[in-house]
Amino acid sequence: MAKIFLSFFSGVNDPNNEKAIPCFYESFIKGLQNSGNEILAFVSKTFNKDFKDIPQDLLKEIQNFNPDFIFLFNNAFYDISSYFECPIFIYEVDSPLYYSNKKALIKNIERYKFICAQEESLNILKCKYKVKDKNIINVPFFSEIQNENINVEQNISFIGTKFTSSVKKSPYAEFMTNQPNKMEIEQYATLINSISKEPFLTQKELFDKFNINSDLIKKNFNTDEIIFYLSDYNRVKTLSCVSDLGLKIYGTQNWINDYYNEPYLILNFDRTPIYSIKHNQDIYNSSKIGININHLQAKQCFSWRVCDIMASGACLVSEYKPDLIKYFPNINLPTFNTPYEARELCIKLIKNENMRKDIVSASNEIINKNFRFINIKDIIEDYFNISLSGEKVSTKIIIEKVDKNKLNKTLIKKICCNCYSKLKRELNKIGNSPRSS
Repeated sequence: MAKIFLSFFSGVNDPNNEKAIPCFYESFIKGLQNSGNEILAFVSKTFNKDFKDIPQDLLKEIQNFNPDFIFLFNNAFYDISSYFECPIFIYEVDSPLYYSNKKALIKNIERYKFICAQEESLNILKCKYKVKDKNIINVPFFSEIQNENINVEQNISFIGTKFTSSVKKSPYAEFMTNQPNKMEIEQYATLINSISKEPFLTQKELFDKFNINSDLIKKNFNTDEIIFYLSDYNRVKTLSCVSDLGLKIYGTQNWINDYYNEPYLILNFDRTPIYSIKHNQDIYNSSKIGININHLQAKQCFSWRVCDIMASGACLVSEYKPDLIKYFPNINLPTFNTPYEARELCIKLIKNENMRKDIVSASNEIINKNFRFINIKDIIEDYFNISLSGEKVSTKIIIEKVDKNKLNKTLIKKICCNCYSKLKRELNKIGNSPRSS
């Protein structure tokens, strides 16, 4: 019997299901349940935050549970390494860029085992975090979705996040508002081009590489923020190129709340909450094509969306990533490097049903053979010499309590500060500055 504590971030909000969690984590928990484990899971509601001291009531609950193993996805939890002696696994679902509590992690690095989705992350953890080979392993994503024969209702579906919102100007628009000179504009463009190719460079490494001395650039170039904006740009640009081919978009509400001039993307958005295994399964099985556009930090690998699509009745059309060839060498997966290529592939597959079905069949076969939870579980067990199997099943999910009023006040304060800063800069240009109160 194994008792397993999990912690992960969930941005899912369903008023009809307070314990709604994303498909991947539901699949992970379901896999552990099927293997006979007792599970206690904590769901964080704030992305990429650093956790301070753990609340005593939460610590006591975990101590009473007495876990045999702890899995922290992106390290999204409090530092509890000194309270427990069991193995702690840091499981990557984004990249080391988005691990919480990085300083505490590095300070006590020998205490942890690491499970990564791409070779680039292994290299970062070995070189920058000084993780030893014995404590780290590269494990691909998996899927518990099944191909079911249901009516096809759309040509193309995309389930995912729009990474930015229009609460404020983009960093590059803000930069241009401040009237940079020609050299600063050229340097800024060089930085954008570089970070798009090397998203794991730190801001200091990036500035040192190009000898950036401009205070204006330093003030308006934040690598984490730029990566999100570039990821959003790539996703919007690609989806726009297939928006007239029968596309349906599911995901975060800022697909329709954001201010961006893509009318067909906005009109193709379906506000139905989609997050569970069943939701994703039904959407992909009712689609001819499931399209994948990654976040910028997925340099070699692909999101868990890829395995979900390949396990279903939809044909995967994906942005090219080296790991697609590594893990699926015998399948002629349709991949693209530009939005135009994505469009051409989608048109070809919509017109050629036999080709589409052949790719779906081959995809289903390889997922069933090598990319189910049981396969991933075996890899982890063998490498770390542990057992994630038992005979007693139970599951409890704890949702992080978030003070929504406090969050709203913080957001309003940020917006007001941002507006105040802009106003002050404008007034300074004409020789007037508002007084501080």
